Amino acid sequence: MIQERKIIYLEGFLFSIPIALASYINSSFISSFISEKFVGIIYVLGSISSILALLLAPKLFKKIGGYKFLILIATLDAFSFLTLALTKNALGIIAVFILAFSLNALVFFSLDEFLKILSENSVTGKVRGIYLMVCNLAWILAQLISGTILEDFSLRVVYFTSFLVMILFLIISILKLKNLPEPKYDKINSFKYVNKFFQNKNLFRAYGINFLLQFFYCWMVIYTPIYLHAHLGFNWKEIFLIFALMLSPFIFIPFYVGEIADKIGERKILMLGFTIASFTTLSLFFIHQHSIWLWALLLFATRIGASSIDGTSDTYFFKHIKCENEELVGIYRSASPVSYILGPIVAFIILSLVPSLNYIFLILGAIMLYGIYLSSTIRKSDI
Repeated sequence: MIQERKIIYLEGFLFSIPIALASYINSSFISSFISEKFVGIIYVLGSISSILALLLAPKLFKKIGGYKFLILIATLDAFSFLTLALTKNALGIIAVFILAFSLNALVFFSLDEFLKILSENSVTGKVRGIYLMVCNLAWILAQLISGTILEDFSLRVVYFTSFLVMILFLIISILKLKNLPEPKYDKINSFKYVNKFFQNKNLFRAYGINFLLQFFYCWMVIYTPIYLHAHLGFNWKEIFLIFALMLSPFIFIPFYVGEIADKIGERKILMLGFTIASFTTLSLFFIHQHSIWLWALLLFATRIGASSIDGTSDTYFFKHIKCENEELVGIYRSASPVSYILGPIVAFIILSLVPSLNYIFLILGAIMLYGIYLSSTIRKSDI
C-alpha cells in the first residue's frame, strides 16, 4: 500500500505542474482576446461546467472503473493544453478553456479517490499532508519554469510545456495505476447524495471551510497577477519569482499540520490559519510599492495561513467519509468551481463600485474572518 501511495504522490506532483504553469497566466491570456472586465465570466462558465462534471463523475467512475476514467479524462486534458497552445481563434480558446476547467477538476477527483482507497483514518492527516506537500512543491517549481519560459517566449509556450508534462503523466498512469484496487461503490441516487452530504453537519462544515479557502484562491489567482502586472508594473519574471516565494509554505506546512491534526484535531489549526490568512490579506490593500521582496513577504504570509487551512480542511473531511463514498468527494471538490462562479460575480460587482482593484484584498481579508468563526464550531465529538 505504501508503494501505491508513492505512485499517487508522483501523479499528484506531475499533474500539479501543468495546472500551476497555466493558473497564473490564464486570466492574462484570456484578457488578450476579450476585455479584462469580462475575464471572470469565462471562469464562471468553466466553473459551472466543472460542477456538472463532478456531479456526473461518480456514475461514470463506477461504470468504467477508476483507472479507465482517469486515462480518458487525462488524455482529453492533455489535448486541451495543446489546443490552447496552438489555437488563435478567440471562441475556440474560450471553449477549450471551459472544457479544460472541467477536466482538471475530474483528474483531481480521480486522484483523491485513489488516495482515499490507499489511506486509513489513523493516518489520513499524514497521507494528505504528504500529498499536498508534493503537489505544492510542483506549484513552486512551475512558477520558476514559467518565469524562465516567459523571458524569451510567449504565453502559448507555457501551455505547450503543460501538454508535454501531461503526456508524461499519462504514461505513468497507464504503466503504474492499472492494478490499483477498486472500492465497493455505494448505490446511491445522484440527487439524494447531495442532500445526504449537506444534512451531515461535519461534511457541511468541511464544505464551508473549503469554500472559503477556494474563494480566497479564486480571487488571488485571477486578480493578483493582473494587479501586479497591469497596475504596479511588475514584469512576468518578477511576478513568477514572487509567486515561487509566496507558495513555499505549501512545501512543509500541510505535512506538519496534517500530523498534528491526527493528534489534536483540526479546530485550533483551522482557526489560526484563517486568522493569519485574513489579516495578512487585509494588509495587501495598503501596499502600493513596486517592491519584489515586500510583495513576496506579504504574499508568503498569506500562504502560511492558506496552507494550514488547506491540509487541515482535507483531513477533517476525509476522516468523515469512507473510501466507497466517491460521490461525497465530488460534492466536496465542487467547492472550487462554485467559488469560481461566485468569486468573479462578486468581484465584478465590487469592482463596479470601488475606485481601484486593490480593494479586492481589503474585502477578501474581511470575508476570511468568517472562517475563524466557522472553525470554532468544531467540537471534540466531531473528530
